[in-house]
Amino acid sequence: MVEHRLEAGRHAWLQVVRGSVELNGTKLGAGDGAAVSDEGMLTLMAEDDSEVILFDLA
Repeated sequence: MVEHRLEAGRHAWLQVVRGSVELNGTKLGAGDGAAVSDEGMLTLMAEDDSEVILFDLA
């Protein structure tokens, strides 16, 4: 499990490159992306060999 705190007014984009993950309770698979706003904490659960890219955006 990985947690990432988003400061107030910030947004995020998560791109799943390989495998499958769960982001704040939402399941995502390879090729999926998720835009995140108005969340203070991102909780990411991943299967073995999963790969993601997380962008913390202004």
